[in-house]
Amino acid sequence: MKTVSVLLVGLGRVGSKFYDKLHAVGRERVRIVGVCERDSRNACIPQVHKDGITVYPDYREAVRTLGSAVDIILDTTNVPAVKQDLRGLLQETANHHTVLLPLVVAYLMWYLSDQTEEMVQDHSETGY
Repeated sequence: MKTVSVLLVGLGRVGSKFYDKLHAVGRERVRIVGVCERDSRNACIPQVHKDGITVYPDYREAVRTLGSAVDIILDTTNVPAVKQDLRGLLQETANHHTVLLPLVVAYLMWYLSDQTEEMVQDHSETGY
């Protein structure tokens, strides 16, 4: 079985939910290789550190540092400029391996995970 490595960008309402779900799947299936969160006071950060996962205050540093060791980037920030910048960074670093996951696929993943609670859906742009 292939382990999927994920870089999570954003640890807010949506990102923290995905962190919990991805972490619960187990490291043999999904390995969170880093979490990008600029708010050092985010309540989830102590748990991320406890789980042995690096927190990057700048997603640019994470993309450059981790390179093609990342299979999927899950950007939950809902900031179009961040997604655009991530696309540019992947091109700039000649990373042809890592996939930038559109938020609409994150919704699909959420629906497939047998969730009883609804995912926050206040994102206006869910595509690539």
